Amino acid sequence: MTIGHLDADCFYVSAERVRDPFRIGKPVGVLGNQGACVIAKSYEMKALGVKTGEPIWDASKKCPEGIYLKRDFRWYEVLSRRMLEIVGDFAPNVEYYSIDEFFFQVEGNNLKDPAHAAEMIRDRINRELHLPVTVGIARTRTLAKLFSDTAKPFGARAVLDPAEERSLLEKMPVIEITGIASRNAQRLAPYGIKTCLDFANADRKLINRILTKTGEAL
Repeated sequence: MTIGHLDADCFYVSAERVRDPFRIGKPVGVLGNQGACVIAKSYEMKALGVKTGEPIWDASKKCPEGIYLKRDFRWYEVLSRRMLEIVGDFAPNVEYYSIDEFFFQVEGNNLKDPAHAAEMIRDRINRELHLPVTVGIARTRTLAKLFSDTAKPFGARAVLDPAEERSLLEKMPVIEITGIASRNAQRLAPYGIKTCLDFANADRKLINRILTKTGEAL
């Protein structure tokens, strides 16, 4: 089976830039309901040291020139459903994973060339909605998400060749896998599991013992 993963880049910020292009290229932060903390930030704001979850009073000291906006989930939902419709035009079997993240099945659809398909989906969403997204296609859900996460921003990557897959996994620290937090990475390190390839090659029973069934599923 071949699985695709789409993830919008800085979705809340990108959605606010769709509404007002003046914000493009500027440090933008989206605030929670009470406006007390930053729940999303642009790459420009991230470069100045602002972190997700940081109180607005601390963020504004690091980035006084930032544009801080209260979140608008209704607007984000409108764009999310439009993205879902576009992905559905390419792959009818689509899983709505979160407001800015989808999985889709490649086989049996009109996606004959996975690498080209990743680019087509990315480019059409950007062309019609002005939203930057990244698309990854691979043999499994975990790999598709891993390759899209590491191709950000505005990437399109299809990795189906086993040799290419192993070469990429060998260079990626195990913490790149969603679900392997720093604490889990520390628990794996004594067993020589430091890269994504180490994790892929590890004994399943060992992973189950260290990280339970959740880790084994990864």
